[in-house]
Amino acid sequence: MRYLVVGAAGHGQEVAWSLREELRALGESEAEIAFLDDAVRAGSEVACGLGPVLGGVELARREAARANTRLVMGVGLPRTKAAIVRRLDVPEHVWTPVVHPSAIVGPNVTMGVGTYVGPGAVLTVNVQLGRFVTINTHCLVAHGGVLGDFATLHPDAHLSGDVAIGQGCEVGAGSIVIPGLTVGEWAVLGAGAVAVDHVSGGRTHVGVPARELVRGAVPQRPLPLPLGENQPTRSLTRFLR
Repeated sequence: MRYLVVGAAGHGQEVAWSLREELRALGESEAEIAFLDDAVRAGSEVACGLGPVLGGVELARREAARANTRLVMGVGLPRTKAAIVRRLDVPEHVWTPVVHPSAIVGPNVTMGVGTYVGPGAVLTVNVQLGRFVTINTHCLVAHGGVLGDFATLHPDAHLSGDVAIGQGCEVGAGSIVIPGLTVGEWAVLGAGAVAVDHVSGGRTHVGVPARELVRGAVPQRPLPLPLGENQPTRSLTRFLR
């Protein structure tokens, strides 16, 4: 079998590594892995050495028609994932999910096409993942969690029980959502935030507890960051994406 990873940047290489480890665990170590990326020169090798870049993303349309070829989503940002799927418009069965063998997947967990579950992630029981969902390294999705299409959990994000993450949401690294909450469609929960109430769709929430980020607003108080005398002060918004 031949696997083409759409996206050759750092995240795409992580996905390819997880795919290689999954294939090895299944005894399919001879499978071919290559990359498609508009921003990388065709014929070059990715930095991690997992495979060559064959060309741009449009090649996926032709290659996906081959019986021995599967596509792998190697992009993590929700809107970019959705744009790629719309652009290629290939039969969805050619998109294969990838689950690193160190991930823990409990009973009654369902995954849509194109889903990625990274190393050390934990999906406990009765979890539903939509299409092209990204669960990064060491994330936790507890019982009854539901994630809509194109949603992304960045590394170490933790969802408590019965949390609903809407389509296209982006949950930042190290963030936490307490039990029973809903994060609306295409919302962003910033890195390290703790959601203690429902998060409105299409909005960005940051901080502990998480509050809506109003662009251009002056903070009410200084951020409690331990800065040394010779360290430059950095704004919070720089770390949101």
